[in-house]
Amino acid sequence: MNRTLTISDYRQVDTSKLSDITVVYCRLSQDDGLDGDSNSIINQKKILLDVVMRENLPNPILFIDDGFSGTNFDRPAISEALRLVENRQVSNFIVKDLSRLGRSYIKVGQLTEITFPSFDVRFIALNDGVDSNKPNESNSIFLPIKSLMDEMYAADTSKKIRAVVQSKARAGERVTVNPPYDYLKDSNNPKNWIIDPVASEVVKRIFQEAKNGKSLSEIAKGLENDKVFKPDRHRIEIGLKPISASSNVETLPYFWTRETLSAILGREEYLGHTVNLRTRTKSYKDKRKVDNSKEDWLIFKNTHEAIIDQETFDIVQKMRSHKRSNQRYKNRVGHENLFAGLVFCGTCGRKHYFCPQEKNGLNHDHYKCSGYRKPIDGCENPHYIQKSALIEIVSGKLRQTIQEAHFDQDTFLKKLEQQNRAQFSKDNKRQQLQLQKDEHRFKEIDGIIQKLYEDNLLGKISDERFVKLSQNYEEEQKQLQASISDLTEKLAQQQEDSLNISKFMARISKYTKLPELTVEIVNELIDKIVIHKPTGTKRNRIIQVDIYYNFIGKLNNEKSEPNELAR
Repeated sequence: MNRTLTISDYRQVDTSKLSDITVVYCRLSQDDGLDGDSNSIINQKKILLDVVMRENLPNPILFIDDGFSGTNFDRPAISEALRLVENRQVSNFIVKDLSRLGRSYIKVGQLTEITFPSFDVRFIALNDGVDSNKPNESNSIFLPIKSLMDEMYAADTSKKIRAVVQSKARAGERVTVNPPYDYLKDSNNPKNWIIDPVASEVVKRIFQEAKNGKSLSEIAKGLENDKVFKPDRHRIEIGLKPISASSNVETLPYFWTRETLSAILGREEYLGHTVNLRTRTKSYKDKRKVDNSKEDWLIFKNTHEAIIDQETFDIVQKMRSHKRSNQRYKNRVGHENLFAGLVFCGTCGRKHYFCPQEKNGLNHDHYKCSGYRKPIDGCENPHYIQKSALIEIVSGKLRQTIQEAHFDQDTFLKKLEQQNRAQFSKDNKRQQLQLQKDEHRFKEIDGIIQKLYEDNLLGKISDERFVKLSQNYEEEQKQLQASISDLTEKLAQQQEDSLNISKFMARISKYTKLPELTVEIVNELIDKIVIHKPTGTKRNRIIQVDIYYNFIGKLNNEKSEPNELAR
């Protein structure tokens, strides 16, 4: 045989009519790369080609999985090699050592003890001295032990890598492999992100359209109609590899999914923040990603240039939390759910359903309490209100507030400050009193438990009695601790409430007069709308409507009088 043997990669060979194949299998994971050249693909190939030539093995074909973990058997090259084995096209299967085949005790054992013998495949693990054509007693004992050690190594390596990643994450270092759509790695310093000028305009458009009230489907359709490349296809266009393995990157380059858009709209990275530990792998054997709860995220603010401002981001998140489906009238002009998620019942506090309706060609859209007619804890009255009436009421109150804010801004600001101080004083005094009471009781229970412990030691109370009483007191302490934490947070928040006045003024100052109400205007200015129980009957039926503004709540100068428009 030629001493300078070269063999082809399996992707370059038509194996459909081949038999008696020698699989020359090499694998290298990112972790193995830390071990230097001994496990390199080049070194593995050299060693295995020597075996092929020395043993004069027929039809050698090279199968390489580069960058794949040994715990993952869903690798392209190994999958194709095993398919050929099951087709009885393989006579020899050689690897540098067992760990190249994989680091799963069960899977490697299944291949070496069942699959290969069943299909008459000679298996060679060179460095481990394994050759199924030359069986010996020591190998039958050694193979399972070696496979188990390989799996333990994989588990230990995974644990160490996870510890390193978490350490970096807590230190504020980015641990994501790829920046989110809209950012690129800085060629001068890959740890820095720079804005992708093309993608950034797309992200701004997506946020603005969401803020304007468009659904994810409507945004996706618009991007497709305008032939805007989806994120993975955009990466290809600028010379980068796609992140996902989707097969439609080429065939459907403009097809944006709702999931992609939802992920973009929820990313705080667009505010200029680094978000670490958003996801995790299930285990060292299962590399699928699962989401961590938001409480476990680590967010480091202002680490790179922002694309979206905080106000826009907050409004969009608020709107995303509301269902905006119009059911059978979805997307039909005149049946838009203008106040989605903002209308509440003044009696039971539940949200109002939006009920789009037509009668004899006329629009009868209305809002109705979601608790009405519930069999358990139902609301006593539907608190029904026509959408057209609500639009007129809200428009009138907003115009009044805008006019007052612009006509005499100083007086308006003083009113807001007085209202804030009055509410702050009232809530603060009550919460401070409750906090002191809870803290006193918490310390008091510490003393009670200590006394119970001493009485138990002295034999004054039985062990059973001590356990029962101490458990009850410890449960009370848990509840007190939760209350203390909640009150402390609320009191801290009240200290920041004075800043909310300036935030509200910044928003209301955008409007010198109120144009036609839009979803964007409503969500920018209004926190909630409360519909109270109607009074009177039929033509004398009137409803009180209260508006609570973002940041400042209900204005004291805005009378909560029943409104005849809501009849």
